[in-house]
Amino acid sequence: MHANDLFTAPQVARICSTDLKTIHNWVNRGEIRFFRTPGRHLRFRREDILDFLEKFGYPVPEGFAATRPRVVVIDRSESKLKSLKRALARDFEVEVFPDHVDALLSIGRTRTDLVLVNGADGQESMHVARRLSSTSGPPLVAVYGKDGKHAKGGAQSPVPADFIPNADNKQIRQRAMEILGR
Repeated sequence: MHANDLFTAPQVARICSTDLKTIHNWVNRGEIRFFRTPGRHLRFRREDILDFLEKFGYPVPEGFAATRPRVVVIDRSESKLKSLKRALARDFEVEVFPDHVDALLSIGRTRTDLVLVNGADGQESMHVARRLSSTSGPPLVAVYGKDGKHAKGGAQSPVPADFIPNADNKQIRQRAMEILGR
């Protein structure tokens, strides 16, 4: 998460064209999601503000929602992670992980629009893809790799995700853009 994705209560008041007391009332009634800093100050995430604006019919200020989609890549190959990050960085905010646990922690902490998983990494990758795909809402999941049999998960049911049959970075980037509607 970038620092420009967090907002103070006075900033939210300006975005909503209201006063600070109204923001505190909304917080107290649970109408807008927030968290508190260790110093007990209110902070709001960009996506929570957007959800609030949409829910209550407030106009979204021009440029406020214009953030790049966040893509998380999970692949055991450091060289593949580096090359995919370079290929995707022009269009997406990219975070790469060689470890599934670190990736899942990041996905849980920060808005993630798409998760790319290397299907050639075996059953552990397929398990992660299945679990992520079975959750409601974001993130979307796409599996890439040279071997389609890994995407099918062997005897288990197929992964309910997009499968990109080639590990070519250009094709992965193109498919990621299609999945996210860009």
